[in-house]
Amino acid sequence: MAASASKRKADYVEAVTRGEGWMPWQGRERVSEAERVFRAEVERRKDEMLGRRMRSPVLITEREIAQARKNIRRADWAKRWFEGKKRIADHIVRQKAGYVDHMLPELTPWTGYTFACPNCIGVKSQEGAEYTLIGWDHRRPDEIRCTCCGQVYPSARYPETASLVCPRAGQTFTFYENDEERKHPEDRSGKYAYHWAHHPIRVSFSGIIRERKIDFMIDGVRTLALVHRLTEGARYAEAVVRILARLARCYRVWLYHDYWDTVADCDALYAAWHDRALPLEWKRNPFTSAYEKDAPDRAAMLQTFWGAGRIRPVFGWLNTLPGICEAYDLTCDARDGAGRPLWTPALRRTVERDLILEWIIDAEPFVGGRGRTENVSNKAPYIYHAQGAVAKCLGIPEFADTALRGYQAIRDRSFGYDGFCLESPSYNAMYLNQLIMLPEMLHGFRWPKHYAGQTGKVNLYRTDRRLRLMLRAEVDQLRPDGRYLPLSDTHQTSGAGGSPVLEVGLRRFPEFIAEKATAIFSRRKRTPTEYALMGLDAGATAKGGALDLPEIYFPNWMTAILRHGSDEKGTVLSLAFNPAGGHRHYDNLSLFYADRGQTILGDQGYLAEAPIQRWVKSTFSHNLVVVDDQMQLFRTGQERRPALRMMVTSPKISVVEASSKAYAQCRDYRRLTALIKGPGAETFAVDIFRVKGGKRHDYRVFSELAASDSKGGRLTFEGLRMPKEKPMPHFGASEREEDIFGLRDIRSDRRPPASWAAVWNEKGRSTRLRMLSQVDAALASHGPGREVWETMAQVGRRVRYVDAIREGEDLESTFVAVHEPSGPRGVMPIREAVRLEVPKQAGRDAVAFRIDSKWGRYLILSEFSREAEVAGVRFKGKLGVVCETPDGKVWWMTCGAETFGARGSWLVARKKTGHGSRVTGHSGRKGGEGFGFEDAPAVWKGKVVSQTDQEMVTDTDRPEGWGDLPEGISNYVLVQAEPHLTGFPVKLAGKRRIAVDRFPLPKVRRFELLAVRFGEASPL
Repeated sequence: MAASASKRKADYVEAVTRGEGWMPWQGRERVSEAERVFRAEVERRKDEMLGRRMRSPVLITEREIAQARKNIRRADWAKRWFEGKKRIADHIVRQKAGYVDHMLPELTPWTGYTFACPNCIGVKSQEGAEYTLIGWDHRRPDEIRCTCCGQVYPSARYPETASLVCPRAGQTFTFYENDEERKHPEDRSGKYAYHWAHHPIRVSFSGIIRERKIDFMIDGVRTLALVHRLTEGARYAEAVVRILARLARCYRVWLYHDYWDTVADCDALYAAWHDRALPLEWKRNPFTSAYEKDAPDRAAMLQTFWGAGRIRPVFGWLNTLPGICEAYDLTCDARDGAGRPLWTPALRRTVERDLILEWIIDAEPFVGGRGRTENVSNKAPYIYHAQGAVAKCLGIPEFADTALRGYQAIRDRSFGYDGFCLESPSYNAMYLNQLIMLPEMLHGFRWPKHYAGQTGKVNLYRTDRRLRLMLRAEVDQLRPDGRYLPLSDTHQTSGAGGSPVLEVGLRRFPEFIAEKATAIFSRRKRTPTEYALMGLDAGATAKGGALDLPEIYFPNWMTAILRHGSDEKGTVLSLAFNPAGGHRHYDNLSLFYADRGQTILGDQGYLAEAPIQRWVKSTFSHNLVVVDDQMQLFRTGQERRPALRMMVTSPKISVVEASSKAYAQCRDYRRLTALIKGPGAETFAVDIFRVKGGKRHDYRVFSELAASDSKGGRLTFEGLRMPKEKPMPHFGASEREEDIFGLRDIRSDRRPPASWAAVWNEKGRSTRLRMLSQVDAALASHGPGREVWETMAQVGRRVRYVDAIREGEDLESTFVAVHEPSGPRGVMPIREAVRLEVPKQAGRDAVAFRIDSKWGRYLILSEFSREAEVAGVRFKGKLGVVCETPDGKVWWMTCGAETFGARGSWLVARKKTGHGSRVTGHSGRKGGEGFGFEDAPAVWKGKVVSQTDQEMVTDTDRPEGWGDLPEGISNYVLVQAEPHLTGFPVKLAGKRRIAVDRFPLPKVRRFELLAVRFGEASPL
């Protein structure tokens, strides 16, 4: 029997992948008993909900329409918005009879995720480019165009010769087979097919055209409704009714399919609710590999509702349903030219039941079922937002209740206590773009009397403190030009301002958001959205303002952002050591550094679900230390153990230190980075990376400067005998492993001196890495450097890497480096950087170095476990920095230090200058000529005996001699908040209490506060 069942499955798979329909043993019924029973239950539920519905609140109010009309009269951007909408609306209403049916075909659309251009793949384009390559114009609706090479499809050169038949539904889909597939007709596994997101796919040009047309009409129906309300034109409302009626008809017959070419040949709603257990004969996919995990009598879709649906197969394309609801709502009372209602009871019933309710019920299994809110993924906000829209449109409080609880579940489980999501900057925006619209959608929603658990009106802006925190986090993590930091799965070009999020903040929390939001609008040259059109005065987004972003550490995201300068050409440096989370990189302690608006040390961000993405996510592609030529631990499933060790910010220097259990063989993997601040936004960065354990340590750096697409790009060296560089290779769109992963053209100096430098040069700009540690070898190489997927000019882009390598048994390394961006015309700020000898009694981790720059002469001392003197300065502690400015003034800062001071000579062993100093800052117990302190408390630590969300009560007194910080300097208290050691900005340090700023405290067991002292001395 088992052998017979297995053979039957094999026969079925062979037949389906060859394009056959009914199986010999398959019954010819088009609707099964299971489908009939399920459908009957759903239709009864629709009756019940519509029968009990309350009066429908209005989605877009008269006040909002009036505000839109006012803005259209007064603001150019609003006029342009309206003119654009009216052009589309007029185009649709001008079309001949049959246009709506032609644009909304009954044959199920296919997905653009499967698009690859056979005309230029491997030459100008690559696999995985999907929608970024698809050009479509509503004026030529029956064709698509490759945006890279211009090839138009359908094309006789690339015919759709393969088919996939769904006999129960009476639908057949056609596909293009690539050259390799046609060469191997016997292999239908998908081995020779194109791939997207690691799965084989076939492109259906005709299916993608259907998807494009349907998308246009869904967007168009809302456009028509808006133009109708703004102009009172009846012909626009008449088109809305026709389109919604046709959509309702088609939505019932479109089949449920996923983005890996699987389609369910059955009732689509039944498939959405039973996608993991369908009869084998109902599953249709063109590749044999799609059936490998299926039983002879049961099969599963390859993807859940996450990547499935009836239109575009990604969360059911549910983000468009609120627009459908608004179109219906805006025309609900519309009349034709003769004054007759456009909506008949029969039409209303069809649209409400077969389109709106059918669509929203599709999504319920994804969140756990009816009334459930179990799913809090980045796709779940689309479902809860749509439920809120349906609730308000049809007056169904059940959906409003579920939507509100879904919002709360995402807020509490997908966002940290610092307001940032458990994913990446781009996915934080993905969450918020939909999630923020739910408080808007339900704002003012009045619960019916005696509704269980809910009373009054909804106003989350008044009742939800976390919402304010989430909106502030969205803004405060930005680069100075308004883009997101390209960390984890974040696109280089993405940034705040592409959605209504900032406008909501501007309207609802102006005290926190207004000035920053308007500055972002200006810097991103962003046109306001419809939210601003209807909810804000036209001038609200045009005021400009300073984008005064804070230096900040997010205690749950565990990412530190240091800054200098407040204009668009400001400087930003980030150190990311975040815990595990969706769409996050697998690496900790990678450095990103953009100086005066230009990226110096890069992170390539997120490209696409394509082969090259493997390099982008790899440990090997980042600015960090690679141990034993291995990936960091997190790919193996072991839990990350990142920890904040120090965070201090000030106008002159800001410092962050963090560690992580990144390698099993390492007992220490720790990075201290200090941003040294000069005039304007000029900076350089000091970098101390300590690694203990393993046999090989590669301190790796690549710069976005001198890339293959730069003008005059080259890499030069100071103090090294590096062989001549080979010409930068150009691989175009090649997808060969050696072309898209790893370093090549490696050259080396196996006897480098104790200090040397590498300089990345291009026209008008350069950056220098100064290596101040003795290493065994210095390597230079080329690696993949593509940052932007949409820009085909970046295909095959390469960047230049430099590695400083140490080797040995149970190796202990302390890499001391300086990253030095040039100013205009390549002028460097540092004259000299010297590693200084440290007495042995200071401890094996102690380092000291001197930097002589244009704006100051610095001595930096780190990790002195016992007191020792270097360059005339005695020190014991975590960090000590002293700077002599060109005019002879001195400032100094310490963190976690017991002793720091000098008398007579300050920075280096040099001839006396004939002047002493007068201390103006904190001088500890022993003052007088010179500066500094001795025997001062270095740390305050202990247990937390009680707490609120902003204050800790400690079991120990603040140490005697603890000094207050000057204004403008921020220190972070380290806390053990399970499972991580993290930190919070200190607002106040009292006798037995520590108040924190900005972020609410989680449950804290222990604390540690390093003493930070700052002083200034002027010549006598």
